[in-house]
Amino acid sequence: MSPVPPPARFAVVGDVHAHFEYLDLVLARLAGETLDALLFVGDLGSHDLSYKRRRTSERDARYLASVQQVLERGRAVVPRVLYVPGNHDLPTLDFEGNVDARVVEVAGVRIGGIGGAGPGRFGFAYEWDEEELRARPRLECDLILSHTPPRDTTLDRLATRPEHVGSAAVRERVEQHSGAFVCGHIHEAAGVELLGRCLCLNAGGLGAPFGAPQVGFVSRVDGRWRARHEELATGRVIDLEL
Repeated sequence: MSPVPPPARFAVVGDVHAHFEYLDLVLARLAGETLDALLFVGDLGSHDLSYKRRRTSERDARYLASVQQVLERGRAVVPRVLYVPGNHDLPTLDFEGNVDARVVEVAGVRIGGIGGAGPGRFGFAYEWDEEELRARPRLECDLILSHTPPRDTTLDRLATRPEHVGSAAVRERVEQHSGAFVCGHIHEAAGVELLGRCLCLNAGGLGAPFGAPQVGFVSRVDGRWRARHEELATGRVIDLEL
């Protein structure tokens, strides 16, 4: 009989976009919680980065300063912080905790990162198409930390029109994964869903559009995964267990 893995619990924060008012509300919610790590799903910094064509050294400096501030505020509450860059982030972010395209173990949980967004390309800093993502090495992990949600789920559906904009390549990985998956990118599609043997959470967005103070949690207890999403302003809670 395989040994039961140790318990682990993580908070998951969606696209911050340097919205510090909402971030501080989320971090106040996390204060005093027992957490092994805080996971940011990407799009951390200010819109100074925005479209690649608008980049200047001054705008880059403001953007990088805002990312550093997001991470520092997070670590002041939860000392271990991991993240992946989003499509509005630089793919080369070198602040401590970047797990894009690699696996890090925390509290007995192997966490693997998938940064950037696709398949659509809009001129942001970190974008890929489906074949580029399929060409990336598989991550042998228990929890996938991704910016982009899987396609054709409740986690990638737009609010303004009936369209799913997630990634088919991400979904392929999720359907082959046994464990947990967390993402963001589609701010209005916060929630939890089960795909095969993978428990999925979209933490929602703090920044515009559709930004709100909200936070997700994923935990593994007695080998079973549980996901929870909380809207802080309304008190709405969604729970799901694998």
